[in-house]
Amino acid sequence: MSRISFRENGEEHNFWQNYTDLMSGFLIVFIITSLVAYGSYKVYVDLYHSRGITENNINDIVVNAELYKKIREFQEAQKSISRKYFKYNDKYQRFECTVNVTFAPESPVIPQECYPQLIEAGEEVEDIIEKFKESANVSFKVVIEGRAARSHNNPNPNNEQKAYAARLSYERARNLHLFWRNKGLLKNIEKQNGEVFISGSGFEGKGRYTGYGPNGEDRNKTFIIQLIPYITY
Repeated sequence: MSRISFRENGEEHNFWQNYTDLMSGFLIVFIITSLVAYGSYKVYVDLYHSRGITENNINDIVVNAELYKKIREFQEAQKSISRKYFKYNDKYQRFECTVNVTFAPESPVIPQECYPQLIEAGEEVEDIIEKFKESANVSFKVVIEGRAARSHNNPNPNNEQKAYAARLSYERARNLHLFWRNKGLLKNIEKQNGEVFISGSGFEGKGRYTGYGPNGEDRNKTFIIQLIPYITY
């Protein structure tokens, strides 16, 4: 086989010499690129280490990122779920019970005519909670909050009246929880990594309706149900 050769200005061109120069150029580019990449990597490593992130817990971070993603997916999905007795308030990220429970004045006793609707409402809460079962590292808190409406005859209650309304609304929320448990609802939440909290905000609470009439204070005579997911270790 004849040797490959080129002639320029009467001289024989050395192919292997040019090939060596080309590879040397590639090597220099590779070294420079590697140094730049290592420098960037070192900056992030130092940043992570300064915040307590090391090779030992990087796996936990990845796992928690996946769990956080699941929580965000749940939070977004629950907004679009159509419920009969719960309306999702997007502004305050909570469910508001739409069952019109007409308590007798100053009474925490749930009227019997509300039982069928409240049973269905409890089943809807269980259905929402069911979505957490498959995530062993995701727990949640269920907050049942009772509220009270200010009377148009007493728009500025004193501290004693506010305290009484808070106790009364707590007792109403507690009775709702006991009612659900007696009907076999929400009994196994602890086995599903969940906890139930009972609260009563009385005349207080975030996101109250103002004014009077059916679209004002009357709408505060309701139960607020909050489902709060969080990551456990």
